[in-house]
Amino acid sequence: MIETSNEIKHISAALLKFQGLVGGVGKSSANPHFKSRYANLETVVDTARPELQAVGIVFMQSGGAIVDGVMAMTTRLTHADSGEWIQGTMDICLGKRDPQGVGSAQTYAQRYHLMAMLGLPPVDDDGEAAMDRENSRPEPSKAPTLPKAKARDMYSEMQAEIDACETMEQLGALWTSKAFQDEFKKQPIDWQDHLTERKDLLKAELSAAPVKPRVAPNFEGMPA
Repeated sequence: MIETSNEIKHISAALLKFQGLVGGVGKSSANPHFKSRYANLETVVDTARPELQAVGIVFMQSGGAIVDGVMAMTTRLTHADSGEWIQGTMDICLGKRDPQGVGSAQTYAQRYHLMAMLGLPPVDDDGEAAMDRENSRPEPSKAPTLPKAKARDMYSEMQAEIDACETMEQLGALWTSKAFQDEFKKQPIDWQDHLTERKDLLKAELSAAPVKPRVAPNFEGMPA
């Protein structure tokens, strides 16, 4: 939902100038265990802030209360000279209700919502679009996706299922299962992207986890 001040003439002109200066945000972060890149929050802010300051716009972001496992993220753009403002709010489902889960969801919402409010797409800066994605994204389905209001509970359950995987084998079995893919294809397209990135991040964590050393058997007290 977008809200604005009574007048937005000056902020609109400033945003027009800003969008002429910045074409998009480079995918600066990479998971070393698979061919996947994304724009992290630091890169989004570093890309946007200098040009926003040049046109006289300041941005502020704030997470709202968590209701039924959903957190609201509000982003406000303010034109410093005129005081005109534009703000929007988006909802993001939490995979976990612990501090780590809340922090992860907030960071995720901050970068995606700021990019959306500024009209900045993620851009490939290294030919990544031509790479083999190792089947990280199922083929698109011809079946219609569900409205977000109806897909929300299913989306939350799918996030929880991904987060519950403790091994690469469990994650692979879940992601490639027919039941999971059928539900995946019913999700709104941007939520499909969120689930894919969530899976990719967990895959990287599991791949990087140290292998537990084998414990040498204790032969003391055993008969010869």
